[in-house]
Amino acid sequence: MSSAGDEVRLARWREAGDWWACAPQLEVCRYLDGQGIRREKIETLPPLMTVDRAETPPRILKLRDEKIARACGYKDPVVAPHVESGGSDSYAALHVLSGYAFGRGGMLAAEICSFPEAWEYQAILLADPFSLMGAREFRRYAAQAEIKPLIGATVEMPEGGELVLVARSKRGYRSLSRLITECHLGEPRLYPLCTWERLERHTEDLLCLTGGDAGVLNRLMVRRDEEGARIMLDHLIGLYGRENVFIQIERSYLPWEIATNERMLELAEYARVTPVAGGPITHHRPENFPAQDVLVCIDTLCTIEEVVGRKPLREEGQPQIPHSPRRALNAERYLRTRSEMRELFRDRPDLLENTLRVAERCDSNVLPGRTNLPKYCENEAELLRYETYEGARHFCKVIDSDVTDRLEMELDRIIRNGFASHFLIAWDMCRWATDQGIVLSGRGSVIDSLVAYCLGFSRINALEHDLHFDRFLPEGATKRPDIDIDFEARRREDVRGYLTTKYGPAHVATVAAFGAYGSRGIIREVGKVMGVPPESLSLLAKRLHGGVTPERLEEALDARPELRNSNIPRERFHWVFRLAEDLMDIPRNARAHSSGVVICEDPIADIVPMMHSGVDGVPIIQWDKRSAKDCFDKFDVLCLRGNDVLSDTQARVRDQVPDFDIRDVSLEDEDVYRAFRAGNLIGIPQSASPAMRQAHIRVRTENLKDAGVVQAAIRPGVGGAVKINEYIARRRGQHYGVLDPLFDDILGSTYGIVVFQEQVDQLLQEFGGYSAAEAEEAREGIYKRKKEEFAQQIRQQVFDRIVARGHSEEIAQEVFQYVAQFEGYGFAQGHALAFADISVRCVWCQQNFPAEYFAALLNAQPAGYYGPATIANEARIREIEILRPDVNRSAINFTPEDLLSEDDPRMLIPHGGIRVGLRQVGGVQEATRERIIAARHDGAFASFFDFVARVRPDRDELERLILCGAFEGLTENRRTLLWAIPRALEYAAMVSSMDGALPLRLQEPPFPEDVEDFSIAERAIQDRRVLDLDIRHHLVAFERARIKEKGGITSAEASRLTPGTKAFVVGNPIRLRFPPTSSGKRVMFFDLEDESGLLNVTCFDDVYQRDGHQVICNPYITLRGEAQDRDGHIAFLAHRIYPYTPCLREIQVTDDPLPIVVSDFLVG
Repeated sequence: MSSAGDEVRLARWREAGDWWACAPQLEVCRYLDGQGIRREKIETLPPLMTVDRAETPPRILKLRDEKIARACGYKDPVVAPHVESGGSDSYAALHVLSGYAFGRGGMLAAEICSFPEAWEYQAILLADPFSLMGAREFRRYAAQAEIKPLIGATVEMPEGGELVLVARSKRGYRSLSRLITECHLGEPRLYPLCTWERLERHTEDLLCLTGGDAGVLNRLMVRRDEEGARIMLDHLIGLYGRENVFIQIERSYLPWEIATNERMLELAEYARVTPVAGGPITHHRPENFPAQDVLVCIDTLCTIEEVVGRKPLREEGQPQIPHSPRRALNAERYLRTRSEMRELFRDRPDLLENTLRVAERCDSNVLPGRTNLPKYCENEAELLRYETYEGARHFCKVIDSDVTDRLEMELDRIIRNGFASHFLIAWDMCRWATDQGIVLSGRGSVIDSLVAYCLGFSRINALEHDLHFDRFLPEGATKRPDIDIDFEARRREDVRGYLTTKYGPAHVATVAAFGAYGSRGIIREVGKVMGVPPESLSLLAKRLHGGVTPERLEEALDARPELRNSNIPRERFHWVFRLAEDLMDIPRNARAHSSGVVICEDPIADIVPMMHSGVDGVPIIQWDKRSAKDCFDKFDVLCLRGNDVLSDTQARVRDQVPDFDIRDVSLEDEDVYRAFRAGNLIGIPQSASPAMRQAHIRVRTENLKDAGVVQAAIRPGVGGAVKINEYIARRRGQHYGVLDPLFDDILGSTYGIVVFQEQVDQLLQEFGGYSAAEAEEAREGIYKRKKEEFAQQIRQQVFDRIVARGHSEEIAQEVFQYVAQFEGYGFAQGHALAFADISVRCVWCQQNFPAEYFAALLNAQPAGYYGPATIANEARIREIEILRPDVNRSAINFTPEDLLSEDDPRMLIPHGGIRVGLRQVGGVQEATRERIIAARHDGAFASFFDFVARVRPDRDELERLILCGAFEGLTENRRTLLWAIPRALEYAAMVSSMDGALPLRLQEPPFPEDVEDFSIAERAIQDRRVLDLDIRHHLVAFERARIKEKGGITSAEASRLTPGTKAFVVGNPIRLRFPPTSSGKRVMFFDLEDESGLLNVTCFDDVYQRDGHQVICNPYITLRGEAQDRDGHIAFLAHRIYPYTPCLREIQVTDDPLPIVVSDFLVG
């Protein structure tokens, strides 16, 4: 109890109220008056939110896609210098929660120290629940702000209640990391839990804070169990030592707070333990509370009107506790200013001063340093040299002095800098994969190494292509080896498993990737919380282009034609739009990174906590790749589905050519490059997009080097650095000059255009005398710090160094222009060649073994730019039949199949068709597919009833198999089969009941008679709906007669029009894309698909604003426009776009929409 004049205050609390209704906050004071009568006062406070949007400072962006962020010119948060508070006002913020608290914290770990309120703190403790995910980024930005970073974590105990543990030193950090690992890996995924036994095992160099209102002691004190609290506190003192235990006194205006805190202070005095001011800080300012409240609602599965969510607090098998609310009563757990803290603890300033005692007991840097890889063998240098030369004898055409000189230079640098183990671990991993028949290829800067080529994890000969080893590994060990290997997607986990088996599960783990709230996630999740109808959420989310950022959601309703007149109820989405910016980029989950694997000589749990991922047997560390790189050497065990395609093609070709090896495919086949020049690249991994196809036509690709130039120019996207148009003009004869022959040495092969990253490095090295490391640092700075105009910052330095080497100012200016203009995202030449290599091999396979190739491509889906319907259409265009699934003939996957000629049934066409695999039948479970294959070992299915009796599918699976024609080899009438399902299931039950009885054969029931089958068009609709592809005809083919009658032409015909010719085309718009333009106006590109193929369409802003909604909101459109010649490639410029109502709608007997993709955005 506290006194205020003659009154004795019993309790004082605040309630946020229904902030979503703009209701005022309430402050309630319960007290005893002068006569001892209990009374209550209620004061109304301003609402947290008002109808009108308040002006708030812009949120610091946390753009997680590093490459896109840099290409767009974003940079890290700028942190202001620390403001020294001085004197008795100094204090530390103990117990801040970041977004890595997943549902509890509304601040990014990187932005906490950027808030002006934080600058007044001498130290800040980050203590996310069971997590050190934000430790590295928090420490980096805290150091910039001159705020002492304290690293800790919150743990929950079995009986309920939390403790906050703080690392005093690197040993303490190791203890905490081990503890968190046990709490995760010893419990079900997503339900970490601490036990007293685990706590007792890991106490070294840790401080223990009691957790505030959610702490284990407070929970007992609220129940007035003072004896239990004393016993528990004594236990904590026994574990950590009296001087290392601190009782947190939280003041966040809760009803029981005054009484509880008085008892807690008495307990601290009794036990001679230091009390400190502290409690969870979950959001920046009170006005940010609604976003934090919604995060809790999302995490606990409750709506805004509910207090307790539907998500269980604990998993079955864990100790259960009462289901108490997780939502906060008020907005008081915010980051307070110095004056606000002084006011809050004006009666006990010592509690603020005591926070510094916590900070003083902790080292300024408790995070671990760089780790070592396991030692591969005793003499790593000798083994690396031996295996390199063994590989050279196998892979190099001839071993001459050029080869040995290059190998010796590389080996010397690798071994001298202590990187032999990196190469041996990668070599061993790739050797094992090759022995298992896994196709692999390197990517990235490792391609610049001839040693990598000889060791077998690159298919590109670095010496043959004159690649620069300095780009991969500069002299002086200024850069760690970055070894990226692409394996088959379906076998990548096998490779990870091999590493785990070889080095031990304690020493191998996968890097984490943190999913964050983006536009669509905010719409769906916040909309659910706010009670927006699911159909409204789905409508907005599906029509929303992925490039619309959260803070621009509301603006997009007016700016984008697909949303402008969509009748989306704005008032229902009011809070979705209001909260979007606060929620943007807040972490929402942790999952396994697609490729990053760390291997460590020490147990990984000593360095960073490990936890379950969503993939069985794949533990992840609690750092993403940015945080992990400070400690670990990461191996990127990547996947490229192009390797799946090549592997599957190789396996099928070996049925005919047993010694066929994909590595032996010629990279100099003229027919292959003729296909590139013609743009016949649909279904070619790394080269199938319209931009890639157009570029190959315009460049007139003649060899692998040209294909690599196109990769470097197009794949980085709109933020790319290559001037492809200028390159093409010069390649076709446009004159250009150079000021010095040295420019030709570096840029001559690319016509005086900087295409590859290493060309920038070479310019700085050759003209300015930069070392390889200095040149790379400058180039990366120009790219990464574009928005800071970093190029201009180093301009004078570049000039001075070039002039000092005897070059003219004119040459210095020329070099600087080359360097400064390469500010977008670019490729290294080796990386570009590695991707081009995949495409070249795939084109060769497609030309020489088309059925095997397309079957492999369909099996590898999703494997590139287009989906299975487009791939199947392309196969049909190339005269490969797509054969419907068949319960007696289909394998699990797509398979090539021989065909009888329709013209001469006696003629067999080897591999003239592709049989659709059972895996492609939507709605049929894997177990059912496996039973179908297993049952066929006892003989083919004799009838529909025989199939049902032997396989026992459920009714829905049976219906899906019927609708896609999988029984047409037994009974052609699909509708008859649908009517026969009840009889078939009864028959199967009777057969099953007779199992083990006398071998009597039951008579099969008859089929219903006189049932009219579906029409051909209805069957085609069913095929697309169940299989996601067409069998005999693309669905647009059923519209062809009608379109032709009106004067329309096919996509293929439009692609052959004379430039300037006007026409109209009907088709399905797919792969919609909106690249940014310098003018700010939108240009929409898309492919218009019909039975003849794809037509590339350009839609400028005026047409997009008027007609763009037709493209995005309709499965079919009528397109009027004209053909355009773009350096030999015919594109179609849209003038008007109209919706097209297909005849198929009239054929359908149901109201279901046609199974045709709508709003097929390429981004998002």
